[in-house]
Amino acid sequence: MKTAAIIAEYNPFHNGHAYQIEQIKKILPEKTAVIAVMSGSLVQRGELALISKYERARAAVMCGVDAVFELPSVYSCAPANLFAAAAVHIISALGEVDYLCFGSETADIELLYSAAEKSGDIELGGVYRDKSYPAGFYEAFKDLYGEKQARVFKGSNDILGVEYICALKKTNSGITPLAVKRMGSDYITSAGAIRERIYNRDFSGLKNFMPEKSFEILESLFENGKIADIENISAAVISHINRLDTDEIARFAEVRGGFEFKIKKICENSFDYGSLITNLASKHLTNSQTRRMVLNIFFGITRGEQKKTPEFTNLLCINGAGQEYLNKIKKTAKIKIISRPADFMQEPEFCRNIFIDNIYKLAYQNKSGEICAVKEKPVIL
Repeated sequence: MKTAAIIAEYNPFHNGHAYQIEQIKKILPEKTAVIAVMSGSLVQRGELALISKYERARAAVMCGVDAVFELPSVYSCAPANLFAAAAVHIISALGEVDYLCFGSETADIELLYSAAEKSGDIELGGVYRDKSYPAGFYEAFKDLYGEKQARVFKGSNDILGVEYICALKKTNSGITPLAVKRMGSDYITSAGAIRERIYNRDFSGLKNFMPEKSFEILESLFENGKIADIENISAAVISHINRLDTDEIARFAEVRGGFEFKIKKICENSFDYGSLITNLASKHLTNSQTRRMVLNIFFGITRGEQKKTPEFTNLLCINGAGQEYLNKIKKTAKIKIISRPADFMQEPEFCRNIFIDNIYKLAYQNKSGEICAVKEKPVIL
C-alpha cells in the first residue's frame, strides 16, 4: 500500500479539500492511504482555528482522509518556511510516505522546483526594504528571474508548495511532491469566506460549499456555541501583553525592528482585539504576520522554538486504512506519536501544546462540558 501525505488546516474542511483528495485518489495507485498533518489550535494566518482540532480531523476522515496527525501550535502559527519545515519533518519522521500532495495555483511542478532552487539567491534590501516580506520577495525574484518565474510567489498555495519542496530537498527526502491544481467553481469557495460567514452568523448556502458530513459537524458545533472566537479572550490577550516590558516582548517570534515599542504603546491604548490588530497595521507586515506576532507574544512562543524540529505529533483521528498505516510505522517512526496525552506530561514541548489547547477552549462562547486537553483522545472511525 502506498501512502500520500497532505499538509492542511481544514479550517473548516470544504469542497476544495474534498476535490484535492478525489484528485489524489485518481492520480495515484489503488490502495493509496491518505494521511494529513494538520494545524493544531492555532493556524498559519495567526488565528485560532474555527473549531477544535479533533473535530476538524473527524470531518477530514469522514470525507476521505485515513489518518490525521497534528502539527503542534508552536509551528502551525509560524511563517511559511518554518510551518513547512516542521510539517515536512513530521511526515518524514513518521515514515513510509511516498508522496507529499498539495494544492497549487499553477500546478507546475518544474516551475515550483525551479523557484525552490533559486529562492536562496534573493536578498531583500534597498528598494525592497519598505515592503512587507512577501511583497518584497516577489518583486526581488521578478526583477532577477522575470515575471513567468516569479508568478509562483503570488499564490499562497504555490508559496507553501515552494517551501515544501525546499524542506524536502534540505532533508534529502525520497518523498515525491505532487501538485494538484486548485479549481474554482460554483461549489468551491475559500475557507476564509466560510469563516467570515460563520462569524457573521450567516449559514445561508454554506452547505453548497462543504461536504455534507463536514457541514453537519460545523453546524452542530455552531449551534452549541463551540466556535472559537479570539474576541472572547480579548481582555486576556491585551492584559497579558500589558504586563510585559519591551525587552520581554522583543523575545517572541516575529517581533523585530524595534516593533516591541509600538506594540507596547498600542496595547496600552487598546481595549478589544480587533482594534489592537487594526492599530498595529504596518506596511512592513502582512495582516497574518501581525496576528501571528500577537499570538506568539500571548502564548510565549519564541523564534528558537519555531526553528526547532518537532519532537512529537498527536494522533487526532483514524479509520481502518489509517490504522493499517499506523501499524506499519509503529516500530520505525522517528517521532513520538501521542495517542494517550496523559502519558507525556513530563515533556515540556508537549505541555506547551496542552496549555495552548486549554486556553483555546476559553475562546468558545459556550464552555460547558469542556475537559482538560490532556484527557482528550484520538477519534476512531
